[in-house]
Amino acid sequence: MTGISTSGTRWFSSLLSRSSLLAPHLPSLYLSCISGVLLVLIQPPVSLYPVAFFALIPLLYAIDQDRYGPAFWSGFACGFTSFAGLVYWVIIAMNRYGGIHIWLSCLILLLLVLYLSLYIGFFAFAVSYLKKRLTLPVYLSAPIVWVLLEYVRGFLFTGFPWSLLAHSQDRFLPFIQIVSITGTYFISFIIVAVNCIIYNVIRKRPPSAVFASIIFLFLAGSLIYGFGELGRKEEGTLKAAIVQGNIRQDVKWDEAFKVRTIRTYYQKTLEGARNADLIIWPETAMPFIFEDEIYANQYVKALPTLLGGNLLFGTVSKDRGGKYHNAAYIIGKEHGVVGVYNKAHLVPFGEYTPFVRYLPFLEKLTAAGGDFFPGEGHQPLHARVGKIGMLICYEGIFPYITNETVRNGAQVLVNITNDAWYERTSAPFQHFAFYVFRAIETDRFLLRSANTGISGIIDPKGRIQAQTPIFVETVLRGNFSLKDTKTFYVRYGDYFIVILFIALAIMCAVKFITRRNP
Repeated sequence: MTGISTSGTRWFSSLLSRSSLLAPHLPSLYLSCISGVLLVLIQPPVSLYPVAFFALIPLLYAIDQDRYGPAFWSGFACGFTSFAGLVYWVIIAMNRYGGIHIWLSCLILLLLVLYLSLYIGFFAFAVSYLKKRLTLPVYLSAPIVWVLLEYVRGFLFTGFPWSLLAHSQDRFLPFIQIVSITGTYFISFIIVAVNCIIYNVIRKRPPSAVFASIIFLFLAGSLIYGFGELGRKEEGTLKAAIVQGNIRQDVKWDEAFKVRTIRTYYQKTLEGARNADLIIWPETAMPFIFEDEIYANQYVKALPTLLGGNLLFGTVSKDRGGKYHNAAYIIGKEHGVVGVYNKAHLVPFGEYTPFVRYLPFLEKLTAAGGDFFPGEGHQPLHARVGKIGMLICYEGIFPYITNETVRNGAQVLVNITNDAWYERTSAPFQHFAFYVFRAIETDRFLLRSANTGISGIIDPKGRIQAQTPIFVETVLRGNFSLKDTKTFYVRYGDYFIVILFIALAIMCAVKFITRRNP
């Protein structure tokens, strides 16, 4: 008993000791979590977008107080709080519709959130390190480091640029028109810079007048440019009819439900899509290998001729090698199938299993039906109505894909998706917001057909001409036009990232040399 008592006393003393070491850092962790909550509230569907300009102030305070070791954990706490609130819907997609056990689904979400949290953790570490080791002011390093890490997140491990800081501004159209020149990452840069300026003013340590003036000019110039662009009307000369079938995910791939699915889209199209130049059905609206289904071919291929328009829809294709693709078909009113696009950027663990050749057990983590192969590129579909740039599912969250599609000649962008996986969570609203930026970046009309919503028509200035509610069976009508212009951003891509990287490298080099040679 004495031994147990002694060991228990030692354990309790050790716990108190560790708690006392952690205690000084608790205020920083609390502040970081406040920033994490604010980063959730600024994104759709809550969309408190003005809050973005001071949402990072609690985190900046935590970074300022900590050394760069503890600063990492402050940033990590901020990231964990924010991403847990932004991508919680992964559990629903994986468990309820992906056929993955609830505990394994929770583990997948946890691993994803932990991974994403590393980016804000590294942000906090880098900013604190540069300040304490190289005396580089936070207001100079923070905007650059944040944006560089967002960019890395957009391509590392296939990329996941979901809910970037800039995406919070999807409703602030005058501000974000500038992305047609700079790209979306510029908006994140300005937001972080404004946070830093406000924070330094609050702490009575005003930043460099030169830096503050440059950011003010960037912000003012963006708004002036934006109001000027929004003064230009974008008239649509062609008619679009977007069919939202509202097929539940739990029956979508059910063989017994196939005929009813075909009938739903056929009847809704007959009722609401007459006299449309382009009729659009969502991703895998025909959830089978289309060319192998004689029944579907008979009815679906007859629609364009009957209605006098072009029909674009999602389905499954099978190539000569026996590989399956998440595909988009377009059928002309006179010539049958005139084009097929096979999705090039697949969803890991949703449509394919990465690294399965080396780690076979990972196949168990992939949602049911996840056995697709990627297409060969991002070429537009050529139809009589025009050159259509296809974005299937979340391909549209990647700016480089839309840029490449437009460079290849796309005159209008079409996103077909199935967001039924996410039910009534924040995911459909977050996903829809990204396309406001894609439309502005490329100066293209963007037509979106989602199985359960949100479907919509967005003009080249990011104005939502029309949109549907979620989980409603309907047909959305609207106008669009074809465009051949190429914006500065489409031509030159993410040059802004290169500028930021060079700027940070130069500042670090100057500080290092100065410290070595005082």
